[in-house]
Amino acid sequence: MLYRAKSDKDIGVKGCKVIGKSIPLGYELTETFFVDNSGFGASDELALTFTNFLDKVKTGRYYAITEVGQFQVYIAEFKKIAKPRAEIYSEAGILNSKLISKSCRVINYINGDKTIKLYATDILQFKGDKIILSSGGYKTTTTKRRINEFLEDRGFKVYQVKGVWYILTPLMTKIKFFDGIEL
Repeated sequence: MLYRAKSDKDIGVKGCKVIGKSIPLGYELTETFFVDNSGFGASDELALTFTNFLDKVKTGRYYAITEVGQFQVYIAEFKKIAKPRAEIYSEAGILNSKLISKSCRVINYINGDKTIKLYATDILQFKGDKIILSSGGYKTTTTKRRINEFLEDRGFKVYQVKGVWYILTPLMTKIKFFDGIEL
């Protein structure tokens, strides 16, 4: 999920994962960096070169990519919040959270909403009558299987043709899948 820097200027931060814009429970956003991802950036440009970004990496802080563009990424820096899990859940409006596999969790909210989280990605969000789908940029067999696991009783199915994802609706209509699509 988040990469924890083992030292200042830890090169391992290069392998941090994409988590999207959500702030993980138990963490606080401390800073966001706009970083060149192409390897061709220069020090006089708006985006930090990777070397310049490494100069800002601090021991014990956590890092993840929140947005990915064609040539740049936004990398967020987090610190852990020293609060009991129950207090963090309460502040986030979470009723309960249950691990259903090694990498997948169901989160039920006080207001009746429900989220299915695969690793750090909210792949399914049930908000009232709406269902919001997202691959988090990871269009993998596991992501598709997990989405389908929770959609099958509603008559929807995500499938793939030549690398492109589609949704088959209960009315047998085919819709092209995109992150954030509402059903």
